[in-house]
Amino acid sequence: ICSSTITDCSPSLDLTFHLFVCALAGAGAAVIAMVHYLMVLAANWAYVKDACRMQKYEDIKTKEEQELHDIHSTRSKERLNAYT
Repeated sequence: ICSSTITDCSPSLDLTFHLFVCALAGAGAAVIAMVHYLMVLAANWAYVKDACRMQKYEDIKTKEEQELHDIHSTRSKERLNAYT
């Protein structure tokens, strides 16, 4: 490609440097994209885990409220039967 002196290789060395800079920038963008993906993945995992815990809490709360309602209605019926 080059002749005997390094100055004759200057156009190909400039192109090589620009290609190296572009490759470095592309690699940096890929690293940033991977870090962003991992942060989003961790946030989604935490959201799903929290939603699962909240669903379990709501189920337990609903069951307890139903039990309290059943106990209250049973006692009300017993009181009505006691007056008759």
